Amino acid sequence: MLQHATDNSLIIDGRDTGLKLTQRHDGTVVYTPENRLRGQEYKQHQMPHKRYSVVHDAPASGAAGRSQLEEDLRALLDSLKN
Repeated sequence: MLQHATDNSLIIDGRDTGLKLTQRHDGTVVYTPENRLRGQEYKQHQMPHKRYSVVHDAPASGAAGRSQLEEDLRALLDSLKN
């Protein structure tokens, strides 16, 4: 199950993914935030769809829905493990 926290964190199945999401005028951005304590640099991640809805599964706008976002995030997380 996907959750989008108020600090933009993405949580799947109750676990923080370490990723964040923001909506911009030109699309949805999924990113790894900078963390100077861990030496982690800010990085945007290419997603299969330009815009996602984090609220609806079939938005009237035609954007990819919440379930598609979760599926794409799981694939992204798998690719980051390798």
